[in-house]
Amino acid sequence: MKILIITGGKFNEKFAVSFLEKNKYDYIICVDNGITYAEKLGIVPDMLVGDFDTRGDKGLLEYEKKGVTVRRYIAEKDDTDTEIAIREAVIRGGATDILCGTGGRIDHLLANIHNLKIALDSGVEARIIDECNVIYLKKDDFIVNKSQYTHKYISFLPFCGTVKGLKLKGFKYSQDNYDLKPGTSRCISNEISDGEAYVSFESGCLIVIHSSDG
Repeated sequence: MKILIITGGKFNEKFAVSFLEKNKYDYIICVDNGITYAEKLGIVPDMLVGDFDTRGDKGLLEYEKKGVTVRRYIAEKDDTDTEIAIREAVIRGGATDILCGTGGRIDHLLANIHNLKIALDSGVEARIIDECNVIYLKKDDFIVNKSQYTHKYISFLPFCGTVKGLKLKGFKYSQDNYDLKPGTSRCISNEISDGEAYVSFESGCLIVIHSSDG
């Protein structure tokens, strides 16, 4: 199963249309004002979640009549709406892409990146995607296929504490047994030089960001 979450951050309609032409999903969750974005894209979601402080209650009853699951929450809650949506995706166990999870408030962007850890710890692949970036977390060795991403750059940041023994092979700038510590920009703006590039490390968790200049 592939799951799409449309949340309430920056919406680039042209990019979203192009992206959804190339990527199909089995289950779609809209978060608060993400419903408005889905309507512009002609999408009827499977689930709506949030406190709806941005969107309001407009049209929620009509969605329920169509069989769409609507989960309402009070604004004074512990979790962000996007975190709730990610937890719903994890319950369903499908690889998850998040659109409109960037732009605007930096606190929400950072929270969204941290929320990816919920999926990672549950063995579910999850990515935040916009027109310039693909963001995900890794806690084990992995291979990056150059043909899978069109972005020029790939960057690595430590998610929580030091990433020990980092090795990068098949990149413009290689690393061999490097301890990537918080507070350093050593692994920003690398590039994949071979068809496949290899990332391995002894311990820790990486934030991986494929990016292009806007």
